[in-house]
Amino acid sequence: MITEQAKLYDYEDEISYVFAGQVITRENEGVLYSTPLGSCIAVLTYDMKTGTGGMAHIMLPGKAPRKGLNQNRYAVNAINTLISKLGEKGVNPEKLKVCLIGGANVLRKQNDIIAKQLTDNVLKITAGNNLKIAATSLGGFKRRSAKLYLSTGIVTITIGNSFEKILYKFTED
Repeated sequence: MITEQAKLYDYEDEISYVFAGQVITRENEGVLYSTPLGSCIAVLTYDMKTGTGGMAHIMLPGKAPRKGLNQNRYAVNAINTLISKLGEKGVNPEKLKVCLIGGANVLRKQNDIIAKQLTDNVLKITAGNNLKIAATSLGGFKRRSAKLYLSTGIVTITIGNSFEKILYKFTED
């Protein structure tokens, strides 16, 4: 019996790894795969009409303090870049739903507030851009990874050393 997990994608699909500070968009096929997320947050979105998806791997809250830095490491810049890149591919930003994954205190430091600050900031920015949150896997102490399968609109996660599991399936509504 073939499980839902086995049907997520074709093993021939090209995988695009999304590293910290990167925003990648693609159409129709392939997989967007985050590198490990500790306190970082991945913002994933998918448009069924165009078959276009995107992922931003965000490291820091706020906006880049100056030009010349990798600006997409910062939440404001990365989310604006994601929306802009999707708009260039014909995606209507008013209809975007997002999945948010990450924001863990993996070092278990009592005074480490970066994960909470980043989570609060990303939630504020998504609300300010009228992005609907479809699903989240945020907080705790374990690292995560995220995948977006562009042929199906399925988002999967791993938490710690767990097996990959489906977090959300984007649908046309």
